[in-house]
Amino acid sequence: MLQPSYTQLMEKLNEDASEKVVTSRYSIIIAAARRARQIIDIVNEEANSKNADKDTPIDPIRIKEAAELNEKLKYKKSTSIAVDELYAGKIKIKEQAVTE
Repeated sequence: MLQPSYTQLMEKLNEDASEKVVTSRYSIIIAAARRARQIIDIVNEEANSKNADKDTPIDPIRIKEAAELNEKLKYKKSTSIAVDELYAGKIKIKEQAVTE
């Protein structure tokens, strides 16, 4: 079971907002899944850039982020990292209005 729980995440994400930002667990799941996929993509992109052509410019900030994430991945799965980032407030969730 992931810690913090969905309820704790919803309370944390909504405590700073004047109106409810997150209204469903589905929003949390989607945000965490997207961030987890992004973490994997960043690490893979950095690994591929080491093997790629040396003429391609490499963003040093992106390399630093990839190194930090790669270190975290040694101890946690990408989903756990994403949930921790959500709880810490590093990631913001915006719900889109449904138009008919």
